[in-house]
Amino acid sequence: MRKISVFLTASLCVLLTFGTAFAAPSIRINIATATTGGTYYPGGIALSQLWVEKGGMMASATTSAGSIENINLLMGDEANVVAIQSNILQYAYEGIDIYEGKANKRLRILTPNFSQPYQMVVREGAEISSIKDLKGKRVVTGRAGSGTHLTHVKIFEALGFGLDDIVQSNVGQTEAVDAIRNGLADASVLIGIVPLGPISDAMAAPGTNVKLYSMSDEEMKIILDKNIWMSPMTIPQGSYIGLTEDVKTVGHIGYWAVRDDFPEEVAYHLVKTAYENTEWLKKAYSGYANESFLNPSIGIKRMPVPVHPGAMKYYKEAGLVQ
Repeated sequence: MRKISVFLTASLCVLLTFGTAFAAPSIRINIATATTGGTYYPGGIALSQLWVEKGGMMASATTSAGSIENINLLMGDEANVVAIQSNILQYAYEGIDIYEGKANKRLRILTPNFSQPYQMVVREGAEISSIKDLKGKRVVTGRAGSGTHLTHVKIFEALGFGLDDIVQSNVGQTEAVDAIRNGLADASVLIGIVPLGPISDAMAAPGTNVKLYSMSDEEMKIILDKNIWMSPMTIPQGSYIGLTEDVKTVGHIGYWAVRDDFPEEVAYHLVKTAYENTEWLKKAYSGYANESFLNPSIGIKRMPVPVHPGAMKYYKEAGLVQ
């Protein structure tokens, strides 16, 4: 990815109300999202369009490998707003797990974005009636360096096995479903809001060989006990063609994050623009019609990562956070 420079322009083009009224310098916003088959990419496209059309900003969104790469892009000045799922954000900020000894205290929350259930797609005939049945099977675990990949690892570890116990491949979510439909893979955990396009397409196809796996209460308890950043979630019946029963699963909340040196007045303006145009955002991308985004206090209270002061100023003014 070409390095994106954050620059000040000579003209002052955005008027903000931040304490006393003053004009803030314009900066270019580059949003790093994830693969095209997931949630962050269309969510980032919608957000960039909003900030351009309603906020008067220069903004664009690009694909990436996901949360882990996004932190590197953020710290390397190649993006200044990035999508990060909850566990990666916590690990990176606290310096634990895969970031052991490498705490990154510069991370700041701009806004929560989506509640993202883990949607385990399996192939009919693959003889998978429990998550442990994935051992020995062909499982698409997401691109290396992505939050999707790490999610597979954490679910497997909670249930007592690992990547060495499966035959894994590393592609994006759309490619994962295609592989299952074509008999080249047996299962994959997709992450994103319901409905996810690749799953919708697969389940709507005549004679589909794709179905969703519903976790047992015991599996959910084990996974949640060992991963406190996850939450129980439900995929309601009717969410996909042919889905006649609720699917029980777990999931996480995602975040748009920035660095601690991101300008306060710009953070305030971006968040203000987003929350004063929620109906616009929901029409642009239905994923924004979820509780995590509309009620940001939920995701903010659950995380040890500080909220950017510019964002927090708006949240408190709007009564969204006490």
